Amino acid sequence: MKWAYTIKNKTKAALLLAVVLGITITTNLLERSRFRQLERSFASIFEDRLMAESYLFHLYENLKERQDLLRAAAGGGAGPDVMKQVEAYQAEREALIAQYAQTYLTEEEETQFNSLNATLEKINRLEADLARQPAGPALEEATAEAFSTISALSDIQTAEGAELREKSKRIIMGSVSTSHLEMTVLIIIGILIQGLIFSSKTLMGGQGQKPGLN
Repeated sequence: MKWAYTIKNKTKAALLLAVVLGITITTNLLERSRFRQLERSFASIFEDRLMAESYLFHLYENLKERQDLLRAAAGGGAGPDVMKQVEAYQAEREALIAQYAQTYLTEEEETQFNSLNATLEKINRLEADLARQPAGPALEEATAEAFSTISALSDIQTAEGAELREKSKRIIMGSVSTSHLEMTVLIIIGILIQGLIFSSKTLMGGQGQKPGLN
């Protein structure tokens, strides 16, 4: 009945090889999933955080330059040339806001963004009156409010960017841990298969020996 023992060894080896195949396929699927997660994380860092921060920076520059322009023109009033520049600043702000709105907004970010939109609309209304009257405290206050909201939005970009970075680290560490576990299991299974093959050869060798003559 030693042949039955050999069949059992072959069955065990086949099962172990099936386990190896299953582990390889599962690990491959996990790695693909992690790669997609990592790709989305990096894309979000660039598109939703770095680009959003860039829009905020240009928006701040826009308001600051417009503020400096109106302060310099306060003595002579907002003539046609000044108003033309003010309108150009308004158009630039609208373009920046439209681009920012296309990025992913967290709940807190959306609240601040809506507040910024309301402030910018107020600024636009006050700027429309510059042709009739010089800039007053209301415009300065609205601009200061816009600066404050831009700063709050910038802080959100920093916090969300840091969270995405930590998420990326966790994904990478998970991938490394899975690879180490896979390697360990495959080595153990490899040793078991080698043991089964060796025991089968030993058994076959024992079957091939002829009894000695006395």
